[in-house]
Formats: sequence, structure tokens, C-alpha cells
Amino acid sequence: MKYHSKLPKIKKGMRAEQFAVLFLLNKGYFVFKNLYGVGPADLIAINEKGKVQIFDVKSESYRNTWKPGTRIPRALTLEQRKLKMKFIFVDKKGGCRVAKS
Repeated sequence: MKYHSKLPKIKKGMRAEQFAVLFLLNKGYFVFKNLYGVGPADLIAINEKGKVQIFDVKSESYRNTWKPGTRIPRALTLEQRKLKMKFIFVDKKGGCRVAKS
């Protein structure tokens, strides 16, 4: 049996999260990270007026087989929707976009 390391996937997620933090900081938010990696949110951002936004960070992923090159869609969980969370998608070059809710 061939062993597949999860390290490249973990590194990809860590990289995406760092780009998302920089993106939010540049937009003027104070950013708080999930320290333990458990729970529905990756980042909480608060602007200077006190508006709070909660984010789940995702690296944009594209299909290799069925419909190659098409983006794999992501959906918020029921818990995330109740919390009025949003996705931040990070592309291969580190560009970020907040998904419309």
C-alpha cells in the first residue's frame, strides 16, 4: 500500500489562511485566528466600528477528472449559516475574494 502524506494539503491550507489574514488586515480589520483548528470558523475579523465578521478560509480547488479545470464548489454547513459566516477563497497566487452570502 502506498502512503500519501497529508502535509502538502495542510501546507496549502496554512498558506491560504495567512493570505486571508493579510487580506483582512489590509482592509482595516483586526483579525483573530482559531488557535486549535477545531470549530466552524478559521478567522474572526472586527473593523474599527465594531462590526464582526466570521470566515472559513478555503483554497480554490479545481477538478482533475470530471469536467477538468472547473472550480469545485463549496457550501457552508448549517452551523456556519446560522453564524452568518462567509467563505474567503484564496487562489494559487494568493489573491483573496469573499464569497457573497
